[in-house]
Amino acid sequence: MTRIALFIIIFVSLLPLPVGAAETSEQAYQKARKSYYSLQNSSRKQMYRENWDRVISQFKGVYDHFPKTKRGGDSLFMCGKATSGLYGISRIAKDAERAVELFEQMAATYPKSNLADDALFQAGELLENNLGDPARAYLVYQRLVNRTPAGDMTGKAKLRLVALAEHAPIEKSPVVVVAPTVKADKDPSPETLVPGRSLTAIRYWSNPGYTRIVLDVSAEAQFSAHYLAPEVAGNVPPRIYVDIEKTALDEALMEPKVVDDGLLRQIRTGLPVPETVRVVLDLDSIGDYKVFPLSDPCRIVIDISGDKSVELKRREPEIRTLPKSDRDAIAKVLNDVPKDQPPLHLPAAPLSPTLRRIVVDAGHGGKDPGAVGPSKVLEKDVTLKLAKQLAQELRTLLHCEVILTRSSDVYLPLEERTAIANKVDADLFISLHANANKNRTAYGIETYYLNFSKNNKAAAVAARENGTSLKQVSDLEMILFDLMANSKINESSRLATEIQKTLVKQVSRQYSNVRDLGVRQGPFYVLLGATMPSVLVETGFLSNPREEKRLVSKAFQKSAAKAIAMAVKNYAVSNKLIASK
Repeated sequence: MTRIALFIIIFVSLLPLPVGAAETSEQAYQKARKSYYSLQNSSRKQMYRENWDRVISQFKGVYDHFPKTKRGGDSLFMCGKATSGLYGISRIAKDAERAVELFEQMAATYPKSNLADDALFQAGELLENNLGDPARAYLVYQRLVNRTPAGDMTGKAKLRLVALAEHAPIEKSPVVVVAPTVKADKDPSPETLVPGRSLTAIRYWSNPGYTRIVLDVSAEAQFSAHYLAPEVAGNVPPRIYVDIEKTALDEALMEPKVVDDGLLRQIRTGLPVPETVRVVLDLDSIGDYKVFPLSDPCRIVIDISGDKSVELKRREPEIRTLPKSDRDAIAKVLNDVPKDQPPLHLPAAPLSPTLRRIVVDAGHGGKDPGAVGPSKVLEKDVTLKLAKQLAQELRTLLHCEVILTRSSDVYLPLEERTAIANKVDADLFISLHANANKNRTAYGIETYYLNFSKNNKAAAVAARENGTSLKQVSDLEMILFDLMANSKINESSRLATEIQKTLVKQVSRQYSNVRDLGVRQGPFYVLLGATMPSVLVETGFLSNPREEKRLVSKAFQKSAAKAIAMAVKNYAVSNKLIASK
């Protein structure tokens, strides 16, 4: 072979591979992807620019030929990723600039792609860490938060916005991160507004690493949430504020409430414009936050996590309400709480070094009886007895702290139960329930974790446990994307699977006609915002006469509690949270 022939072969091999006319977008993309990973696996190949250019050209060819397909967007993203990889070798600023351009082009061209937020975040990182342009990086992160509020990079982008606050635009425009509540068929107008709608209470549960604030509103309202970066010059802290439209503010809630727990300084209220209530949260620090509405009763929940390590200390939940009246449901609930109710207590440090603390939630309680069996057995009584038995079994088997959300027949709002688990920095959250169905022959055991409901049956269970309609469950799922970023879905799924398997197996040894209804998923209020693996266990159908008798039996409760405790141990061992011996 002559030198000329050899040169031609080498030259041709370095040319971009053309996209074949008969190739599909998937085939062309996979071919380019194979070339990319071949390059990634060879440090020698990475030293030559032409090898990077070849891979970039392959992805560019897929984008050029299939711009309207999903793989077109994926390929444009990979062009940016490969160009960023080239910059890692060359350290030439133009390569980093080109990668930023490609990432921004991808996000602008394919805004609905699940890679759009990844593209913007990588562009922001290049600008911030490699090109020394924090002001431009701030704008890119801000664009990510505004355009892809449900993206998996949104939380990280919010952190960067906080870190780069001094580089924010001079006008310091607020970043709107949460859309208003799910809209009705028509936007509210003065003619359709609910008369007398007002902010009735502000409640919160707080520690230096986590705070949940609940704004109780007398009727459903449109709202928006905003973040304001700290102003170093004026020593102004970071702030989150929520504007609630067409809503009144009573004078009883106008006085600022000082919290000063290391995360939240104070809560302020006001009326920036007539009939718009503004609730301002002055913060010491912020890591991430979520804002979402709940229905029946209407309230707005704000979850804030800090960037400081959590220091557990006893601090009772603070509740501020309007003066007592016959129409004040919140005050009535507070009056229902027994005076001798024991305060939340954190036991001594656990023996287990990693599985430290479990919160067990007895479903329903107080004015909320839950399901009612044929013999008038109440779900709230069954779940409380089962929760106490489970707490005992967990302490014996795992030697860890177990905290009950309620230890007596008191009413707890669903959002308060998760707040307790988050406040004490629990490792697991287990909510216990008894199922019900109009068909009294329905029976079986099932375990749920937070996610979109896969079928109408799961949605119906969620509606019953949430105390809402199926329509409201559907509305909740529309805003669920942004709430699940830190909800430990995979871990919750594994915990639910272990509990379901062990519970069915254990109960089947002692009882006949045990039906395994499997692990399901659904949008349960009581699991929303949990920062640890969390599940909801339906231990049987209270509406079924046979299972009603079992559920009130001490033998069944002990058997079920032992099974759930053993399932938790199995889960902990498999996830290396505790030693196997």
